[in-house]
Amino acid sequence: MNIQEERTNIAAPVGEATQQRPRSTTRTRRTTGQNRRTTVKAEGERTSSPRGDNGERRQSNRGPRKPQRANTTVEKHEQINRSHARKDKLQIIPLGGLGEIGKNMTIFQYGDDIVVLDAGLAFPENDMLGVDIVIPDMSYLIEHKDKVRAVVITHGHEDHIGSLAYLLKEVNVPVYATNLVCGLIEGKLKEHHVKAKKLQVVKAGDEFKIGCFKVGFIQTNHSIPDACAIFLETPVGTVVHTGDFKVDQTPVDGKLMDVHKFAELGNKGVLALMSDSTNVEKPGFTPSESSVGPAIMRAVAEATGRVILATFASNVSRLQQAIDAAVATKRKVVVLGRSMVNVTEIAQERGYLTVPEGTIIGDDEMNRYRADEIMILTTGSQGEPMAGLSRMSTNNHRTVEITPNDTVIISATPIPGNEAAVGRTIDNLLRQGAHVVYGKDRGIHVSGHGSQEDLKTMLNLVRPKFFIPVHGEYRMLKKHGELAVSMGIVKPSNVLVGDNGQIFEFTTRTGRLAGRVPAGKVFVDGLGVGDVGNIVIRDRQQLAQEGMVVVVMAMDRASGTIVAGPDMLSRGFVYVRDAEELLSEAQRRVDAAVEKCEMDHIKDWTTIKTVVRDTLGKFFYEKTRRRPMILPIIQDV
Repeated sequence: MNIQEERTNIAAPVGEATQQRPRSTTRTRRTTGQNRRTTVKAEGERTSSPRGDNGERRQSNRGPRKPQRANTTVEKHEQINRSHARKDKLQIIPLGGLGEIGKNMTIFQYGDDIVVLDAGLAFPENDMLGVDIVIPDMSYLIEHKDKVRAVVITHGHEDHIGSLAYLLKEVNVPVYATNLVCGLIEGKLKEHHVKAKKLQVVKAGDEFKIGCFKVGFIQTNHSIPDACAIFLETPVGTVVHTGDFKVDQTPVDGKLMDVHKFAELGNKGVLALMSDSTNVEKPGFTPSESSVGPAIMRAVAEATGRVILATFASNVSRLQQAIDAAVATKRKVVVLGRSMVNVTEIAQERGYLTVPEGTIIGDDEMNRYRADEIMILTTGSQGEPMAGLSRMSTNNHRTVEITPNDTVIISATPIPGNEAAVGRTIDNLLRQGAHVVYGKDRGIHVSGHGSQEDLKTMLNLVRPKFFIPVHGEYRMLKKHGELAVSMGIVKPSNVLVGDNGQIFEFTTRTGRLAGRVPAGKVFVDGLGVGDVGNIVIRDRQQLAQEGMVVVVMAMDRASGTIVAGPDMLSRGFVYVRDAEELLSEAQRRVDAAVEKCEMDHIKDWTTIKTVVRDTLGKFFYEKTRRRPMILPIIQDV
C-alpha cells in the first residue's frame, strides 16, 4: 500500500464554512531511500505520515521501515550551498568609461570570482597641468585581488589597454586577448618592466571557462583589426559587451562582424547588453573603412611632391590603404613617430599589414629619392605638441622640413577637446606653403564607432532584458537608453544608466543600481602614479594662472627679530623691472607685519609665515586683482 502525502488541514471558523480554505504553510521533503514523503512544518517541526488511533505508525505491506533521520550532515551542507547559490548575485562595476570617453575598465563579479574587462587610459584634459596620462582608480581590484581570475581585452586601443601594465603590477593574472592585441600589450609590459603571468592568445569564436564564467569572443569591426565583443555566461544569465564597434559590410581585412553569433545569443536570451555609445548622436550608418581608400588614392595621385600622411598609429587598416596608395604611385614609405613605428612593426610581424619588400625605407634614405617618390607616415593627427606632424608644422622636426611642394593628408577628425590644437597645426602647415587635405568632405576619414543605425542593429540582434549604455559621456548614455526604449526592445525601467563606481546588480529576473565602490581618476606624472592629486593640480593651475612670489628673510630665532630681508622674487606674477614700485610697497607691508609680530612677542615661524602670506595676498589683490601663490621662506641665523 502506498502512503499518500499528508497535508495539514486548517478548519474554517464557525460561520465561515463557505469561505475559501486557507493554504497550508507546510512543505514536503522526500526522505533518502524511501518511497514516502514527510511533511515538514514551516517552523521547522517534522510530522510523520498518518498514525493509527493508538499513536503507532501504520505499516505498509513492505514491512517495517528504518527510522528516519531529520537531516544528514551531507544534506545540511547541500542546503547551505544551495542557499548561498541563491543569494549570490552578478555585479557589474564599471571603473571607467561611463560619463567619459576613454579609461575603459569594467568588473564582472559573481561570488568569489572576478573577471576584468579592459584596462584603458585617458589623456589629460587641458587643466591637468603636467599630467602624462589618467588611469582608473583600481583600489577595489587591489583590495579584492585574491578574487580576480583574469583580464579580458576587447581590442588594442590605448583607452582599452593603456593601464594594463599598472594593473598587472598589483594583480598578476592571465590576460586573454587576440593576436594583434597581445603583440601591442607585450611592448607595453616590456616598457614598464612588467612580467605578465601569462598572455593567452585567443581568436574570435573562442569560448572558455574563467572561474564560474564562460567567456566568449565575437568578431566585430572597429578602426583596429582583431576587435571583438565579449559575452559572459554567468549563473544568473548571459551578458554581452560589444566593446567599440560598427557594422562594416566591406571591412579592409575581409572579416565581417559575426551577426549570427549575436543573433544566436539573442535567441537563447540575453540578460543584459552593454553597448558602445560614442556615436549615438549621429544618425544613419557609419561608412565602411574601405571607403577611405579611394579618397587617399586620389589625394596621393594628385600630389606633385612629398606626401605626409598623419593618422592614428593603431588604425592598421588605414595604414594598409595608405601603403597601397604609395605602392600604386611608386612611392617609398618612411615611418616616423615611436608609436607609428611600433605598430607597423608588430602588425607586419603578426600578418596584419602587407607591405611589399623594399617599400619601407629609413628616414636617412629619403634624400636618395625625388620628393614625388616619398610618402611619410607620421603621428600627430590630433595636434599633440610633441608628435611628428606638430613638430613639422613649427619647423622643429629633426628630420623633416615642410616645403611649399608638400601635400599633407590629415586622415582623422579631431577628438572633442583637440579642435584648437588641430586647427593650429593646420594653420602652421599652410603658413609654410604646404597643401593640406583635411575635413569630413574630403572622405579621408571615417569613424570606427557605430552610428544610430549600427546601434539599432545590435539591439535588434541581441534583444536584451536589461540595457546598460557604456563608452560615452553622460548625455550619450542617456540618448542610447532612449534609443533602445523607442525601438521597444527594453522597458524604460530596464535601462540602467550610471557613473563610474556604480554597482549594477542582477539576478535571473531583476536588475538594479546597488551601491558604489571607489572610482575616479589617478594621475600618472613621470614615474609617479597617484602622487599627484587634486591639491597639486590646483596649485599648478594657480601657478600657471597667477604666478608666484617668494619672500625670503633671515630671523634670529631667539629674539624673533628680522636680521636680513625681506627680499622678494617674482615668477609669473609681474616683471620685476616694470614693477619696482609695487614690490617696494609690498616689502614695506611685510616689514610692518613682521614688526607687529615682534611687538606682540610672536616667535612661532608658522604664525609669522601666515601673517606675511595674508598681508601680501590682500595687498596684491587690491593693486592687481590677482592672487599669486605666496611662499614665505625664513632662514635661521
